[in-house]
Amino acid sequence: MKTLKIITLLVPVLILIYSTCFEPYQLERTFNEVTIGTSGKSLLVAHISDLHTSGLGTIELKMIHSILSDKPDIIFITGDIATPGGTAQGYEDVLSKLQAPLGVYFVQGNWEYWEPIKGLKHILKNANIIDLTNKYIHIKDDLWLVGLDDELAGVPKLDTYKIVPGNDKIISIFHSPVLFESIGHKTDLAFAGHSHGGQIRLPFIGALWTPEGTGKYDAGWFQEGKAKMYVSRGLGNSILPIRFNCKPEISFIRVSY
Repeated sequence: MKTLKIITLLVPVLILIYSTCFEPYQLERTFNEVTIGTSGKSLLVAHISDLHTSGLGTIELKMIHSILSDKPDIIFITGDIATPGGTAQGYEDVLSKLQAPLGVYFVQGNWEYWEPIKGLKHILKNANIIDLTNKYIHIKDDLWLVGLDDELAGVPKLDTYKIVPGNDKIISIFHSPVLFESIGHKTDLAFAGHSHGGQIRLPFIGALWTPEGTGKYDAGWFQEGKAKMYVSRGLGNSILPIRFNCKPEISFIRVSY
C-alpha cells in the first residue's frame, strides 16, 4: 500500500518534469504529400508556426538545422513570432536563418497584435522575409499564394482572392484556423497554426484545451469542400511552458499542383 501511494505521488511529478523540461525541446519533423492539381509539377513547403521566440535557443536551432537539411522550395510562417519579453535582435537572429529558393512568407498572428514587435517591417526586410498579410503573390506556373490577416485579432480581407485567375490553383496561409470556414470555397490548400495542438493531448481524448480561434481544427489535416488545410502544432508555447504528447512541429508538405 505504501509503495502504491509513492507511485501515485511520483507519477504526476515525473510527468510535470517531462512536460516542462523535455518535450518542449523535442522537435518533430512531419512529412506529408497533397495533390491539388494535375500538372505533374510539385514543390516542397516548409510550414512553421507559433515560434514565440526569444532568440536562438534549442528548438530554434533544431528548426534551422531541419530547414538546411531538407531544403524546402518555399517557407510559410503562419503567425505568432512574438512573445512577451522578445527583442528585435532575438527575432532577427532566428528569422534571418530561414531561406528558400521561392521565398519565405509571413502572415500576422494574434500575438503580433497583443505583443507588437517594434520595427517588425525592418526585421522582416533584413531577414528577406515577405509580409503577405492581406496580400497575394504569383509563385510560379498557375500557382498563387494568398496571405490573410488573423481572424481572432486582425481583419482578414477576403477580397484579396479576386485578383487570382479563375482556373489557377491557390494556396492560402493564415494564423487562426477557424478562418478556414470562411475561405474553404476560395482556396485549394491552406496552412494555419494558432492551436499549438492544445499543448497537452491525452490518448483517446486529444487536446484538453485549445485557444479561441481554433474551432474544430486543432492539429493535422482537415477538409472543407474541395479545400484541404494543414494545422501545425507550432514550435513555441503560449501561456504555459508545457507540452505533453504534443511535440513542437515543423511540417514539410510535398504539394503536387
